Amino acid sequence: MFIVNHHSGQRYAPLQAVSLREVPSGLLTVRDGRGRAYLSQPAEDEVTFLAAGAGGWQAASVADEEGNLLDQVQFQVEAHTQIRESSGQFSELLDLCYYTMADEPITRYIRYQGKTYYFLVSWLRDHVHTLKGMKYFEPKLRSGIELYRDSQRADGLIWDNVHRREPPGLEPNHWGVRFQYGDFERTFEDGRAQFTRIPVENDVEYLFVEGIYATWKATGDTAWMRSCLDAAIRALDYTLHSPYRWSEKFGLLKRGHTIDTWDFQNEEDCLADFAGWPDPMAIHPEKTRFGIMFGDNTGYAAACEYLAEMLETVGRNEEAQTYRQRADEIRQRLNQIAWNGRFFTHHVPEDPNVKRDLGVDESTQISLSNTCSLNRRIAHEQCAAILQTYRELKENLPPGAPGEWYLIYPPFPRGYDGHCVPWQYMNGGVSTIAAGELAHGAFEHGFEEYGVDILRRTLALGNRYGRMFHECYTGAFPPPPPRTFQPVSLLPFANCDSTLKDSPATPSWTPGEHPELGNLPKGGQTFQEIPFEIDRALALSTHAGYAQTVELPVNARAGSVYLLHTLARGQTAGALTIHYTDGSSKTCYVREGQNIISINHWAEQSLPAENRPKIRAAVAWKDYHPRHLHIYVTVTGFDTDPQKEIRSITFQSAQDGALWFVLGMTLSDSPVYFPPNPLSYGIPRGWGAAALTYALVEGLAGVVDESTAFERVRIAPRWPAAGVNEAEVTIHYPASDGYAAYRYQPDLVFIGSSR
Repeated sequence: MFIVNHHSGQRYAPLQAVSLREVPSGLLTVRDGRGRAYLSQPAEDEVTFLAAGAGGWQAASVADEEGNLLDQVQFQVEAHTQIRESSGQFSELLDLCYYTMADEPITRYIRYQGKTYYFLVSWLRDHVHTLKGMKYFEPKLRSGIELYRDSQRADGLIWDNVHRREPPGLEPNHWGVRFQYGDFERTFEDGRAQFTRIPVENDVEYLFVEGIYATWKATGDTAWMRSCLDAAIRALDYTLHSPYRWSEKFGLLKRGHTIDTWDFQNEEDCLADFAGWPDPMAIHPEKTRFGIMFGDNTGYAAACEYLAEMLETVGRNEEAQTYRQRADEIRQRLNQIAWNGRFFTHHVPEDPNVKRDLGVDESTQISLSNTCSLNRRIAHEQCAAILQTYRELKENLPPGAPGEWYLIYPPFPRGYDGHCVPWQYMNGGVSTIAAGELAHGAFEHGFEEYGVDILRRTLALGNRYGRMFHECYTGAFPPPPPRTFQPVSLLPFANCDSTLKDSPATPSWTPGEHPELGNLPKGGQTFQEIPFEIDRALALSTHAGYAQTVELPVNARAGSVYLLHTLARGQTAGALTIHYTDGSSKTCYVREGQNIISINHWAEQSLPAENRPKIRAAVAWKDYHPRHLHIYVTVTGFDTDPQKEIRSITFQSAQDGALWFVLGMTLSDSPVYFPPNPLSYGIPRGWGAAALTYALVEGLAGVVDESTAFERVRIAPRWPAAGVNEAEVTIHYPASDGYAAYRYQPDLVFIGSSR
């Protein structure tokens, strides 16, 4: 037997060199994993060729002139999605994206009517958006769509999400109470889970169709796709006939006033709709002040064309024409009312007399779905205008902005504080969703250098915060309010020093439980922009030898009180009571994970991460110790009445043996303020990472599947725009084992394919 690179059975990547030695004379034929010949030539003693064709076990054989087999050897070809290029930046970006997508902390399985389903994310929209990137890494794709196909409501509605309720009957039916009114909730027969549909959402049906299309492309399974088509038709037709979804006035999809595609309305509209019990996610055909959100319509039009392509593939051409025509009509009507020449206006009210007091001229706001619409087959001229708008925004960013990839800009100054204050989450937060969609559109519409620039800046953003991508980023950092501070001495009432080592009961503590604060800096120190005097401390506990109550005289006015403190045992540290000279008082409780971190907690993320007005605490100092890896000191703020003089402040220990240590106290003349956390909240992080992945794969690397399972591929790399002079690219669908691979140099490209 002749030899393959010194031993039989070796694995090769596509386009990797395979060397054969001691080859007998005859005709050499190499067949791929599907038995198809991709090399046939006279044999020589040594032969080198590039691995190609379908993956799996391949065979190199030599036959004589009569066709008799003389010798044969087998080897494996395995494709995996990877990008290797001379700068290393974009290889690293792909790694960060994959890690972020794969690390989504969710349950991925559900059992419905005797069948187990797997999904990337339990919300349909997030599953579909994450498909944009995970289809290159994940083999199990079909059942995530099948779950929503098999559970489709009789009228065509598609459920928004599936939610476990275990143990059944014990968890409050949060969704059911809110959404049973329109049959927008359905509990499984065994009570262990439920489907829900957020009533205000109007993207679910078209995303269901997009999900079928993306899954079909990756699997190449036309029989499976055929089994989904009738459900897809029912879903898109439901939208046109539902009084919750369709605007008869405009002939377009409608919704309540939300921030772009998100699932909550502003407080003003909630009160107008449900005066007794405002629910930002609920709508009523007779009450809700509906409008046209353009992203619902660009997404729906694209889904009509996806459906048409699938119908044509299986020979249902007449039906396909219906949906192509519908897509054209929706785009025409949308352009008439929402396109302003530079971008789409995010919300056009059905009733022009509706005026909302949200603090911003909505005609100036550019929102997330503009970036998504770049990739939904709108006109090239519109794409170029949107891209130019974002490039101009990049040059005029507010202070501290991490990028121009806003979910809406400028944000709403009021009306959405219940979900997100300005510059957070959907209300002016910055997201890799917008960055990825923008970059993908940039590569497709002649803005290659801008696309490269976006990818490089997102890589820097990912590396800056933990080598991964987060849900959202704070969109701007306005200057802090003017403040003055007055540190308060704890010396007259202190019962231990700031290292906590001379407390009377210290020797009886459980080893490893006592905070080790020997490295905490002493004297005048500033944490989170607040000055403290650190010398001696208050040690409060019901534990023997500690103070249970300490009252400090203040005799001053203040807008807020800040504590520097830590907790060594228990969940509730105690209570702080502010006594005013007029006899009134205010009590605030100090609880682990809400406004203090205990010494036993493993990570500072135990404090709420959301930048809402209720957040009143931040990590001030941390250290590491062999006995208890993380050691935290927290700074917490409490608002006071600046019109009243504070007579004193009382510290009361909890009654469960908690060990609470107050290391410093400072008064301020302004309300509590902490610098915004650069990391915002709210959006599944895999969605944004997937958008960056497909911008990298289809845009910069230029690999676009023009059929299914890479049977027909467009390869148009944009490496020159990135200054990359060499690249090796393999893009793989594990669900079908289809792949496309190439090696790039400025004057030479080798291309391989599985088909």
